[in-house]
Amino acid sequence: MNTSGIYSKIYIALASDETMLPALPEIIVSLRQKLNDPNCTIKIAADVLRADPGLSAYIMRISNSVRYLFGSPPRDLEAAVMRIGLASTTSLATAYAIKAMFRSNNSKIRKLMIDSYRNATRISILSQLLAEKLPGYDADKAMLAGLLQDIAIPPILIQLSDRPEIFNDAIKRQQCIDELAPKVNALILKQWGFDDKFIDTIRARKQWDRNKQGKLDIADIVLIARWYSMMGTPAFSQCPPFEDIPALQKLPKDELNADQTLKILEDSRQQILEMEKTLQIAA
Repeated sequence: MNTSGIYSKIYIALASDETMLPALPEIIVSLRQKLNDPNCTIKIAADVLRADPGLSAYIMRISNSVRYLFGSPPRDLEAAVMRIGLASTTSLATAYAIKAMFRSNNSKIRKLMIDSYRNATRISILSQLLAEKLPGYDADKAMLAGLLQDIAIPPILIQLSDRPEIFNDAIKRQQCIDELAPKVNALILKQWGFDDKFIDTIRARKQWDRNKQGKLDIADIVLIARWYSMMGTPAFSQCPPFEDIPALQKLPKDELNADQTLKILEDSRQQILEMEKTLQIAA
């Protein structure tokens, strides 16, 4: 069987059985539902978060991070949610919940999942930092998009573990992930109730030649973050050069050119390390 045939079989298996796809935790489902209610208040959101002590502690840590630390530190969960904002709290809570999806009892799969999650975390943080430097963009939405572009990797790896001719070959394994991830991402996010516009952003994973008309969008920002995250790694040799990526050409030349973007990321090293520590999972 050729490789494309195996890809098709894996996709069909995942598309035909939703139990193979990761499920969004009930607390995140509830939080998203509450947020969509126009009568949702800070107190209501905080009450939902209190059902999960780990998540509550995470939101408190985020509210005291460099990004949100201004004035007196929030004393309680309601103050933390007020400081972060309802929409941003939901994005951050979703990011927290995703950690649990990159786990496996199989040692080799577990290592690959942890490596994938760490890479996705860095992309998400770089996406957030870049969005913060550009007027009119939702930085926390960019962060979540950066993380969710790799949410398909766990179920793909599990399926690939039954295909040793691909699973044990790093190049073939990565090719399979890159081929299937955008399609499986869409399956997962539809199941989770995300809107079509956001799903299109997630589907744009590694579409280096993406050239949507108009100004820079969140999908472009995540592509740029991914490109920069791959610098200095062996995988960077597979990336197109700067001048051949439409998203990079959309950066405002007078405010955020290639050198300035790299300097922003270097100057934000402490913030990146802090966010990575907050989001990461143990090996």
